[in-house]
Amino acid sequence: MEKHQSQYGTLRWSHGILGIVLMFLLFSIIFSSLVTSQYTFQYMLTHMYPNSNLSTSDGSSCNVNTSTEAYRERTAAQRAVSQLNIYTKVAEAVPALIITGVMGGLGDRFGRTRILIFTTSLTFLSICVSSPIIYFEIDVYYFLISSTLYSLGGGIYGALSIGFAYISDVTSPGKQRTLMITLLEASIGIGAAISGLVSGFIIEGVGYFYSNICAGAVAAGSVLVVVLFLPPSRSPHISVSRKSNLENSRAAFTFYFQASPMRYKYVIGIISFMFASISLLGKQPIEILYQLNAPFCWTSVKVGYFSAISYSVSMILGMSVIKVLQMCFVEEVIAMFSGISGMAAYIVEAFAVNDLTLFVVPVIGFISVLVFPMIRSMLSKLTPADGQGALFAGIAVVEIASSLGANLGASAIYIATVGTMRGFVFLVFAGLSFLTTCLLLVYRITSGMSKTAPLAEVTKDITGTQVVEADVKN
Repeated sequence: MEKHQSQYGTLRWSHGILGIVLMFLLFSIIFSSLVTSQYTFQYMLTHMYPNSNLSTSDGSSCNVNTSTEAYRERTAAQRAVSQLNIYTKVAEAVPALIITGVMGGLGDRFGRTRILIFTTSLTFLSICVSSPIIYFEIDVYYFLISSTLYSLGGGIYGALSIGFAYISDVTSPGKQRTLMITLLEASIGIGAAISGLVSGFIIEGVGYFYSNICAGAVAAGSVLVVVLFLPPSRSPHISVSRKSNLENSRAAFTFYFQASPMRYKYVIGIISFMFASISLLGKQPIEILYQLNAPFCWTSVKVGYFSAISYSVSMILGMSVIKVLQMCFVEEVIAMFSGISGMAAYIVEAFAVNDLTLFVVPVIGFISVLVFPMIRSMLSKLTPADGQGALFAGIAVVEIASSLGANLGASAIYIATVGTMRGFVFLVFAGLSFLTTCLLLVYRITSGMSKTAPLAEVTKDITGTQVVEADVKN
């Protein structure tokens, strides 16, 4: 990583520690999520049908006729878990929507590292709260307390918004920033892949409680790395205007409502991001239930394998080809390829009937996640330097709201269709990927009409004003 002088500071190797922080953080979040999801399913089966011989880890009870008692018990437990998922996602999202809305402005004012310490600390505390629930076999609905505590720190989306603003502080708009944002997303992909790879073995080896303790220990590590090693992204003498929380919240969405020649680009970009978020972020809880259900009935190890392969292929392999794609295509076109890849993967997953077909899904959708860094970079390139924190905070709010809507909708659809066509929800996700691709095509077509550059000066107010360069005709 070569040094690069930006408006706020110099890009140095030490700034790469941010990737380690987010890798640890996502590892702990995904690992804890895998633990609690599988524990909840087992808890529901045990307490709903205490006299049943049905085992979540025994494949012999899986390939049964839909008219049998075992199939009905498994389906009923799946519906109960999906219902709890709805409440959990509300608890995770509603407070985070408020917190994340002001987080960007507070990061502009107090520094990114301080806000990141706050976010990682609450993630650690939320895992600490969930562990006794597992140990004492308390009603799984008490996981909602842990989910609420997690969301008060902004969750992973709040941490990512601060991370992307941190990167924007030390990079210049264009390919360098796009590459660094992509590498940052690749680092969280590594964390997610490792968590998926080891989670199944750890769960089977030490059980749910100690597995969750491991997740908490890694979350504590992310806090320590921020406190001890992560340098500030801006010099302490940088002066940032003091704004109220209401002004910080408004600043996060000014770009989409303030009169500006380029407002339509912001609007198309954020709507595309919203559809992409709904299609990609709503699938994980449903995907786990899908794999635990007939005809797959996967064990914890298999679920972990799939999670590891999925994240490795999409977040690592997909991200690794970004430099090659940038040599041939602009960001909007790469994002369109990403949407097409995701759409094809969802269609295959919807009609999967065996393990091999499911394991092919991540390969087909290996560039599906590129839509996120591409759209983030597209919007960041339109934004003045002092508006980066507010921009990424607004994007995070949209991401949280989309995740909430996706999980609520996906859970409702899965509850309604699990007994008839269990893969129908993935067809819905495919349709959303198609809409994302269409919107990006519109963005690409309209982008040819004018060239945009953010104002060179740092202004006190976030206006989203752009300089439109008229095409020079010979």
